[in-house]
Amino acid sequence: MVRITKLTDYGVVIMAFMAGEPLRLFQAKEIAEHTAIAQPTVSKLLKKLTKNKLLHSARGAHGGYVLAAEPKEITVAMLVNALEGPIAITECSLGHDYCASAPLCSIKTPWLRINQAITNALQSVKLYDLIKVERLEPIRQKNQHIEVSHVRH
Repeated sequence: MVRITKLTDYGVVIMAFMAGEPLRLFQAKEIAEHTAIAQPTVSKLLKKLTKNKLLHSARGAHGGYVLAAEPKEITVAMLVNALEGPIAITECSLGHDYCASAPLCSIKTPWLRINQAITNALQSVKLYDLIKVERLEPIRQKNQHIEVSHVRH
């Protein structure tokens, strides 16, 4: 089963929160408060995302973290790679031939195609796509409220 760990899920939540203001410098404490993720976990993920060049960090009293690229340039595949490692549903998808049956395997090629389809899907979703849904929801609710109040008059 292909599964994203809770830590990676938290990493995506953090990045989506930061993408709301992509040029702003965020501190770990503030991110933890707004995402309800424990600060030690936030700090760990921020360091890993920085190491993998998805965030830039600034040290000092007024330091923090900022996105390294625009939300439209960061893919979910990039996040998964940074936090989980290469996307692979089987060992042979990584190019490793640990399996003794590899030379005679009849399903290696189909697994590679499936792995590529999953990778393509994750590459097609941008960080921006994750946040634009959240931005539209309050607008829809606001418009529904206006329509209801208009009907009452």
